Amino acid sequence: MSRKYDVTIFGATGFTGSLAAEHLARRLKVEGGWSKYAIAGRSATRLGELKERLCKEVDERFEQVGELVGSGSDPAFLEEMCSSSKVVLSYVGPYLKYGLPLARAAIAHGSDLCDITGEATYQMELLKMHEEAKSKGVTILTSCGYDSVPFDVGSLGLVKHLRARVGGAKGKKIFVQALTGPSKGSVSGGTIASAESFVGVSLENHCLDPKAPEGAEGALPYSSLSYHEPSKTYLAPSIMEPVNAKVVYRTRGLLEDLYGDFTFQQFTAVKRRMVAILAALLMGLANVVLASGWARRSLVRWGVLPKPGEGPSKEIRETGFMNEFLYGQVQDEEGASGAVVWVKGRGGDPGYKLTSAMSLHTALCLSKKEEHKGEIHMLGGVLTPAASMGDLLWKTMPQTGVSFELIEDIGKVQVFKPKP
Repeated sequence: MSRKYDVTIFGATGFTGSLAAEHLARRLKVEGGWSKYAIAGRSATRLGELKERLCKEVDERFEQVGELVGSGSDPAFLEEMCSSSKVVLSYVGPYLKYGLPLARAAIAHGSDLCDITGEATYQMELLKMHEEAKSKGVTILTSCGYDSVPFDVGSLGLVKHLRARVGGAKGKKIFVQALTGPSKGSVSGGTIASAESFVGVSLENHCLDPKAPEGAEGALPYSSLSYHEPSKTYLAPSIMEPVNAKVVYRTRGLLEDLYGDFTFQQFTAVKRRMVAILAALLMGLANVVLASGWARRSLVRWGVLPKPGEGPSKEIRETGFMNEFLYGQVQDEEGASGAVVWVKGRGGDPGYKLTSAMSLHTALCLSKKEEHKGEIHMLGGVLTPAASMGDLLWKTMPQTGVSFELIEDIGKVQVFKPKP
């Protein structure tokens, strides 16, 4: 597919999009090929200011990067952007409002599409385009950032290892618990604005899974507030489990022959049960606030929550980090067998600096899909990062500051020992 641009960053002047543009500038400073990439947004003035800043701070050759000016609500602009780009990487939300017209334009013009959304309502609508996208060879990847690459790709690596250990028998159930350990980050106004479309919306965790099990899933091994023996921690609820579980289960359905009987849970690891109880209460309060449009808008107006376009301070962005531990167990002839995938994020906060790096890297890999044929599982349709190119991302993601480490001896893992 011959296009003017390999990747176009749409929403480049927004908070996360501008971070992605900076990552792109730093990569191109080493790799070259400036004119094969573009930044896009509503304001020519702000795009010009972004280019000027990156020319000064990173490399003056960023001036060679293309500019596309237009709105996500303008069909003619979306057609122009998609027809000139191999891959569009979108940071323009809420995605339920702006993502669907973009997806339709991408399919119509044969452009692949990546985004960072965790909006399940948008993803459900997007699935209605799956067969058309597949028939036209268009790949659409959602959740290409902190939600949900660490959990999606980490689960894939864990499942492959455990299946190999028990001879690949998919009838033997694998249980995965993703635990968030010591981490540092914050939230942006764009995320708060997008929350309106998914907080308070009740969608079952298998709603994106094309091979969802019929009937009840059965008893899960752990619940919030319980003690997790493998990690020696207590489990507090995770506000992001409803986002990440849906993506992981879609990968399970797309790669059913590999995953087989499989369950995924996500928690926050804490040292004491009382802390887990307090965390559960605070999360309940946060859900109430985010689900209430009046309360959310009031907190934004009073400066308690950030406005759209605002986000974590530079100090938090630069000093942030993450530690995610994916514990997996499978039954074999000798009893329960397990392993851990430790997903380490260094050099930035997970929600923004690392998200922008992971999503850009995913889009760059997708733009070079012909070069990576042997490491890509599937293309075409509404997929997930792991289902499409999980092995490639596992191997190459460390250049973004995010790495995956498989540890067979669970006893050697200490959740609260890692330092930033």
